[in-house]
Amino acid sequence: MTINDARLHTLTIAEAVAAFRTHDLTPTTYLEACIRRIEAFDDTFNAVMDIMAEPARQAAAAATEAYRAGGRGLPPLLGVPLLVKEQHDVAGCSATRGSQALAGRIAAADHPIVARLRAAGAIPFARTTTPEVSCATFTQTREWGTTRNPFNLERTPGGSSGGSGAAVALGYAPLATASDIAGSTRIPAAFCGLPGFKTPFGRTPAAPPLNQDWYRGDHILARTVADTALATGIICGLDPDDHGTVPTPQPYPGPDDLLSGDLTGLRIGISPDLGCYDVDPDVAAGLQRAADALSAAGAQVADVDLSLSLADITDASMAHYGHFLAGNIRRMTGGRTELLEPYTQRFLELTERWASRFSVVDSLVLERRIQTQIAAALSGVDAFVTPTSAVASLAADAFFLDGLDGCEFYWQRHMTVPFNIANRLPVMAMPTGVAADGVPTSAQVVGRAYDDATVFRIAAALEARLPALTPEVSPR
Repeated sequence: MTINDARLHTLTIAEAVAAFRTHDLTPTTYLEACIRRIEAFDDTFNAVMDIMAEPARQAAAAATEAYRAGGRGLPPLLGVPLLVKEQHDVAGCSATRGSQALAGRIAAADHPIVARLRAAGAIPFARTTTPEVSCATFTQTREWGTTRNPFNLERTPGGSSGGSGAAVALGYAPLATASDIAGSTRIPAAFCGLPGFKTPFGRTPAAPPLNQDWYRGDHILARTVADTALATGIICGLDPDDHGTVPTPQPYPGPDDLLSGDLTGLRIGISPDLGCYDVDPDVAAGLQRAADALSAAGAQVADVDLSLSLADITDASMAHYGHFLAGNIRRMTGGRTELLEPYTQRFLELTERWASRFSVVDSLVLERRIQTQIAAALSGVDAFVTPTSAVASLAADAFFLDGLDGCEFYWQRHMTVPFNIANRLPVMAMPTGVAADGVPTSAQVVGRAYDDATVFRIAAALEARLPALTPEVSPR
């Protein structure tokens, strides 16, 4: 039997592919439903900056014919509509990074993870909004306007993958690309009620020159832990053009591996604040719900003390961004900083100030201290859980530090950056409930170096025991 149109926006990747194989749904029908949903809702939420309808329709038609012909060996994502964060190049499309300083820039080739998803059969059909050059934890630009949270229009979906997070939560497609150099996958996942996985450094390929930046990772956003594992497994692995990539010796867990939710024998630490963050009460309550769920799943749960220093985290990361990100922004824009958004200019000013105080070697010394403290906490547990963002939400129209009193930089209220510094650790943001303003709360599952499987196992147990979050939205 065919799938009811009213259910299409809720399908997981696995459900869509299964329906393609049984002919209960065609890739063409599914793609058209995704496009209609964007047209119905995105005037309100502004998560999509471009629809690539015609090439996508051609690809969907070819996928539909492939399923009709049957046969074995079809690609694992054949016919799945894919949203692409505009930071990730799509050949022949604009590559402006939301910046008027990069107006007219066209991508010559697909970004490596887009190429891998396309080779697996996914169909890039729309691109999602970002803050300018992906340098903020909100999503707004002069070029594309303000992107809004599906659970509360007055709040942001986060950044920098804010458009991707909002679009997946809204049901525009079951899969979107994302990236993370300071939390840009995990923060939108947190604010949009999604799982959001940050791979260990080197798992996924990237474009030069920042492919060598050890804070960086390129990822996906999906609605379930199983879909996240499926798509992440596809984008991982060695790339001959990226010398930062590492082998992926074990396959990512499949759906059957994630079903039991039994955590018996696992030791899981709980860190309410990493020793240095001021955590909102709604976020703390969400962390307690996660701890209770893990205990109910059979894990041994106990508090861990990381005693991190916010000053160390800020000094190390801000100097890093000043040396690497700020320099790359100036390189990309040819020094035309007067065309940048005010918040981007402020980003350059602050990070370069830190870079003038701390050399790269100075920042490495600070990073080592942070890494050592995190490693010590992990030495007695299999993983630990801590909030994703200390602040429950931010206003959609906020500028820089609006709503973040006492901070020098907005990442001081998000608890993601320590795990870009300790970037061999796999980390999964998982929904833990809803704050008073309706925006989801979230906690990060932090695993030992390259132990992705344990993080997925814990995340699946949380998913099984905490309610799924779906925004209630109506077309305008």
